Amino acid sequence: MKMKPIKLMITAALLSICIISCSDFFEVTPESSIQEDDFYKTEADLNASAIGMYESLAKEAHKFLLWGDARADLVTTGQLEPDPYINEFVVNNVSTNNPYTSYAGIYRTIARCNRQMEKVYDVHKLDKNITDRDAGAFYAEALLLRAICYYQLVRTFDEFPLITSDYAEQIRYVNAVGDTITESTLSLTPGQIESILSMPADKQEVWTLIFSDAQTALGLLPINYRWNGGTSLSSKERYGRVSQVLAALFAGEIALWLGDYQSASSFCDLPIRNTAYSLGVSGTWMNQFTSTSAANHSMFLLGYEYNQGFETNRLQEFTSSARSDGGKYYLKPATAIVDALYTDNYSDTDADIREQFSYKVLDGDTVIWKYIGLDNVSSRRPPYQSNANWPILRSADAYLIKALADLRLNNYSSAFNFVNQVREARGLVKLDNLTFPYTDKELMEDMIFAERAREFAFEGRRWYDLMLRSQMNGRNMLANVVAEKYPLEERATIKERLENEANWYIPIDPKLWR
Repeated sequence: MKMKPIKLMITAALLSICIISCSDFFEVTPESSIQEDDFYKTEADLNASAIGMYESLAKEAHKFLLWGDARADLVTTGQLEPDPYINEFVVNNVSTNNPYTSYAGIYRTIARCNRQMEKVYDVHKLDKNITDRDAGAFYAEALLLRAICYYQLVRTFDEFPLITSDYAEQIRYVNAVGDTITESTLSLTPGQIESILSMPADKQEVWTLIFSDAQTALGLLPINYRWNGGTSLSSKERYGRVSQVLAALFAGEIALWLGDYQSASSFCDLPIRNTAYSLGVSGTWMNQFTSTSAANHSMFLLGYEYNQGFETNRLQEFTSSARSDGGKYYLKPATAIVDALYTDNYSDTDADIREQFSYKVLDGDTVIWKYIGLDNVSSRRPPYQSNANWPILRSADAYLIKALADLRLNNYSSAFNFVNQVREARGLVKLDNLTFPYTDKELMEDMIFAERAREFAFEGRRWYDLMLRSQMNGRNMLANVVAEKYPLEERATIKERLENEANWYIPIDPKLWR
């Protein structure tokens, strides 16, 4: 993937995301109202603002499904008369005015993270119950969540602003003579702010920032930290807030993208060895999508309590074909591609729990089942149940990232061992190292990416996995794979479009850029 220079500019339209009243800025629910004078005094205030960070990002999960899956090979259009904007992702021809390309929600989260980081130590001075350890954890939480936001952006958009400070109240910049100036944000015009924030950067700078922030968060987050000082973690706090093992795993994934395979492998050791998380057994795998306990597979979930009102979860809306459930069936599995994926080339078993729960034929429609099913048979979630989980990273990530990194390091036996552990935990036959040609690097890479596709199907991963593999191999593998889901007469056109790597990125509304 070529890293080309980009100009990071913030216009008045984008700035409106950041420069908003404090009552709206940390609004956890639409009905709440928080005044700055009464806020940021206690640990409870830090917790409330932290929930606000997650809440705004959870609302973007349906876009992640479009960005990371609808464009790739495993997903196609569900409706006979598809929604035109959603279908643009399926046909890989997204227009600049498509509302689902908006990253405003991500920047709302980034703004809240920046705000939290700049307030944590002020609150630490006011609330004597907050230890240095607690303050570090709150700061690291915001830093890591912001890094996750930029990770989503850097792989999806070719141009986007990089905001690392809180501009809600004041702005700091270096003027023409080299002096650092601090001024009230509200005293500046949008044009002045835009001029101050216009700075050259390239994607490598963004990747470096993300990697650095992940490692900083890893150093600050205490091991098995218990938010709110509790003696035991609630399921929401365990899986719905960041942790030290998440920071390590996230750093490992970023290292993989940066080609630092030794670091990627090493970072994965912490989550693999942490007994609070495991691959589990095949019969419990589905619980991370259906259960409030989330099982012990998930290291970080979005949308844990998406909405307690009678409002359709967007994931349910996008994937269900049942109108009575609020389903609009925008997207469905690309049946031939998905069927082939779950046909294991190395055994005759069909006991893979992931196949049974990832997709199904329901009332004549092939559906993405993860967000509408309660079991791996036929039980559906109640109509308008809005608590579907969107995993960001899971324990299986650690095993498969380590397998891929070790393969690139020519540690074939280690790579084979870790991918085998995932296969066995999901009900597939454990492969024999005496008969399987695990020193065949290309074959092993095929197997690892196939396991990633089976494990993370319909979780917003596939497009980025194809980007990563193309980058690792130095050739465009994405175009060939994605083109296969289209009718034969369309494949050449799609392949030609995607052979241009500039078309891997979603275009931005030109009103945001000059």
